[in-house]
Amino acid sequence: MKQERVTLSKKELDRVKVISMLCNGSMRNSEAAAKLGICVRQIIRLKQKYAALGDAAMIHGNRNRQPKHTIEAEVRHLVLRLFQEKYPDFNFSHFTDMLNDAEGVKISRASVVRILTAAGIKSKKHTRRRAKLHRGRPRKEAAGMLWQTDATPFEWFGKGNGYYALHAYIDDATGIVTGAFFTEHECMRGYVEALKRGSKKYGLPMEIYSDRHAIFRTSMKLTEEEDAEGKRPLSDFGKGLAELGIGQIYAKSPEAKGRVERLWETLQDRLTAEMRLLGITDIDEANKALPKFIARHNKKFAVKPKQKSVYVPLPEGIDLDLLFAHRDTRKTDHGGAVSYKGSMYAPSAAVGNELAGRNVEVRETFEGKLYYAAGRQFIELTKIEKPERKSAPNAAKQPADPSRKAHKPAANHPWRRRALTTKSIKDVIPSNPAAS
Repeated sequence: MKQERVTLSKKELDRVKVISMLCNGSMRNSEAAAKLGICVRQIIRLKQKYAALGDAAMIHGNRNRQPKHTIEAEVRHLVLRLFQEKYPDFNFSHFTDMLNDAEGVKISRASVVRILTAAGIKSKKHTRRRAKLHRGRPRKEAAGMLWQTDATPFEWFGKGNGYYALHAYIDDATGIVTGAFFTEHECMRGYVEALKRGSKKYGLPMEIYSDRHAIFRTSMKLTEEEDAEGKRPLSDFGKGLAELGIGQIYAKSPEAKGRVERLWETLQDRLTAEMRLLGITDIDEANKALPKFIARHNKKFAVKPKQKSVYVPLPEGIDLDLLFAHRDTRKTDHGGAVSYKGSMYAPSAAVGNELAGRNVEVRETFEGKLYYAAGRQFIELTKIEKPERKSAPNAAKQPADPSRKAHKPAANHPWRRRALTTKSIKDVIPSNPAAS
């Protein structure tokens, strides 16, 4: 009978040597256990198995067996095909999320990495990060204590499709993106719309941490009275936050508000890929799709805060469009109308004489509507025609007659009397009396 050939590894060969010495009586059980690093009971079992099967007893029982948790070849091919055909611009972690959520393929990130790496594919995030050179600031204890905000221009709809600005707020304690909004450029409207989305869903934060952009702070100087009262100059956005009871903190470096800066790296990687997958190519469609994407993002990256939320509910009846409108001061005429950007505007409702000839605050919303602001009351203004001044029509000027000579007054004309009188006096009275 032909004997089956057995191939042993180095570890198994070492075991054969020790167990054979044990069986020959040249080594004790305790010495063999110490040599192989296993217990005495295991040595006894190996000795009995070696006596029955010989060298083959040292081969592990799972050799050449298919593990129960092995990923099937069909799943491996499906993962590789989906990545190459549908998700080539996704990193490995993001691709794993899409497999589990959108494609119905339940698989771990480690398995995805093994499958794609074996095919020679590297993740787009396959770069070693530089070591941090600054100490990270600890998170706030409760949600709603601090929101970090910023905006970034980026080619969100693919290379060559133009740069657009995404405005966002992120809660410092939880890492939750509370609100986000797209506009063509970084502007006050983008921050206001993102704030509206966040405040309606979560509430109002205690403070907002931003950079030193002119949207958040102004270089306008205060009057002596305002300076004596301890006031500080506020932008239109800052005035709106102050009326809501929200404080402002200005960062002196991007690292100071590192959570929102780190957010851009994630969104520029994940959001652009998902919008390409959905075929989104303009701002309106992107703003409609943002809430669903942000919800998935928060579910994956949010952390649990140490304390309970301190959010303040948004008061009822507050119009955020009017609160964050552009503010200016104008003086009304006797009828309560004001001049604004070259046009006349009058209140749409009767207001009486209390607004006649007074300095009033005029607010212009993002839609271009104008309002009087009187405390918490707002009166809409409507455009009226400017009154035309009545004046006599200018007579058509006739061209001058070249043959006509200019009129020359006579020598005794009243216009010349003073000059003649002065000359006659000088003739009578000499200029230097001492000479006479």
